[in-house]
Order: sequence, then structure tokens, then C-alpha cells
Amino acid sequence: MCGRLNVHDNEGIRVLLELMGMNTWPSRNRRFNVAPTQSLDVVRYDDGITLDVMSWGVSMTIKGAKGQPITRRVPNARDDKVWSSYLWRNLIPKQRVLIPVNGFYEWKRENKKLIQAYYITPSDGAAMFFAGIFSLPKDSKPEVTIVTTAANDSMSQVHNRMPVILSSRNEAMAWIQEADKDSLSQLMQPASNDTLVFTPVSDYVNKSSNEGPGCIQTVVPPSS
Repeated sequence: MCGRLNVHDNEGIRVLLELMGMNTWPSRNRRFNVAPTQSLDVVRYDDGITLDVMSWGVSMTIKGAKGQPITRRVPNARDDKVWSSYLWRNLIPKQRVLIPVNGFYEWKRENKKLIQAYYITPSDGAAMFFAGIFSLPKDSKPEVTIVTTAANDSMSQVHNRMPVILSSRNEAMAWIQEADKDSLSQLMQPASNDTLVFTPVSDYVNKSSNEGPGCIQTVVPPSS
């Protein structure tokens, strides 16, 4: 799963977008702790590459305890469910985007107890693209979810899932342009073990309302 993002380095994002042929990245407020329901900039292909703003988390209506409908926001979509789940199967064929980020956070747990937060960044460059699927609700702005896959060996030391990372321009362009199911499924694979760097950070990031550089303050992890 991926439940918190970091988009604080405008220059890093700009360089990443230049690889896609985009020469613009509006200056944004530095965001160290982006949580579901907040806005994300995404790269979309619609007769050319565009930069759009979407709300993180696709809405899903379920029955509550008393039978009343409850709307939940789903921030992640499992790669093994996107072609079969009613929530994603009508979206993935044509409604895919790239989500540029500087990094994300994940928490290592033992016996369901939080042990250590990690800030996870690309080993090559200052930013990376996640694969996303978007929805177009009638009465609200577009919504986006991050596609996740099984963790690679490195990531599995922290969590059993990881975002689908599109590590090259060809992979990124294929994700937003490709129409073939088999080709898209091939892109939804764990990244290689050397793709990411794991930095232990303070528990300041644990609270979603906390912002600023304190979210990526390095700490010494507890000994195992």
C-alpha cells in the first residue's frame, strides 16, 4: 500500500517532466506529507501530454452497518485486481495517468505495532513516476488512485506491497498511451531491488497533518 507521498522538490519534478517532453512545471508549495483526499498533479495523455490536478483516492460507495450508503476513498488499486474489480475494470483501459513524486513513506510493523517510518526515494534522480488510474465523477473533480504491486526483496523488509514505478520514459509513455492489456500488465511489475533508497525518519511524519522538512528528518532505526 502507499498512503503518504512527498512532492517537495520542484526542480526534481521539473527535470522528470522534461523527460516526457514537457517544458513546464508550475511552481508549487513544497509538500512533504501528502495524504489521501488531497490534490495531486498528474500527467495525462489526451491528444498530447497534459498536466492535470486530481484528488487522491477514487470514491467507492458501500453499505454501512445500518444499511445506509457510505462513500470511501480508495487511494490504492492492486495490480491483480485492476482487470476484474468493478471499481477499476472500466477505468484502466483508457483512464491512466502518471503521478510524479519525490518519494513516499511506509511504516515497518511488528505484530501490528509501528516500529519505524521510512522515507523512500529513487536511487537515480530526484523524482519518479507512479502508475495511476483515474475516475471522472459527475459532481466533483477527477480522482486518482495509485496502482500497487507485490514488494520486491528490498521493499519486503518494510512492507509487502509497493507502488508500480515506471522507471524509464518508454515505460511511462506506454502506461499513458498503450491500449493492449498484456502490455499494460507487463508494466505492473515490482521495480528492481536497486530502484529505491530507504531512509529511516522520525515519527513526526506519522500524523498526516504534520508538514515541512521535519517529515524527512533522518533518525537511527531501532536495533532488531
